Amino acid sequence: MFVVVLHLIAALLSKYSRFSKVTHPFAWTLTRFLFDGTMFSMSYPSDPSPELAQQLLALLNRSLQTIWEGDASAYAALTAEDVSFFEWYISPQRIDGLDFHLREILVHRAAVAGTADADELQIEHEILQPRIQVYGDTAIISYTLFVRSVQPGYVRHLSHNESRVFHNFGSQAAPDWKLVHCHKSPVVTAGSAGVVRG
Repeated sequence: MFVVVLHLIAALLSKYSRFSKVTHPFAWTLTRFLFDGTMFSMSYPSDPSPELAQQLLALLNRSLQTIWEGDASAYAALTAEDVSFFEWYISPQRIDGLDFHLREILVHRAAVAGTADADELQIEHEILQPRIQVYGDTAIISYTLFVRSVQPGYVRHLSHNESRVFHNFGSQAAPDWKLVHCHKSPVVTAGSAGVVRG
């Protein structure tokens, strides 16, 4: 009986009113849930194929890993020379160009560790709730980055939200995806509130 009532409500909303999936998302969501069960897994034209999504996530993980390992040459190979960054914890202004980040990578391990002695430091990351949007040769990956730095007797956790934009400088047959922009936003905590609020 309950399902019948929901069907009736969805039909009335879509047929006898001005509601549409744009102006009234409830009707659109309800209709999708009733007829194809995708209420919680909406699909969009920008969604990549599963194969491309896997490639892009692997690229993202590889790019991040080069930072933790301090591998500037590997990072440069995955990044455009004119890359731009907004990094709230470094500068309130946009940072342009690859050169700054190549220098930053050399000191990044010690900075994450919170100490100058980073020899025994192990850095791990997790990409939480990633969303990938692809528009032709450009892909946007937005997610929450969770970083865990482990030293003997000490573990430090960091997290923030990121959007990274990659562009394919190659072709579909021979892709050459590189990072062209990154925007980081803080997950407000007691430690970051002073930076966020000035």
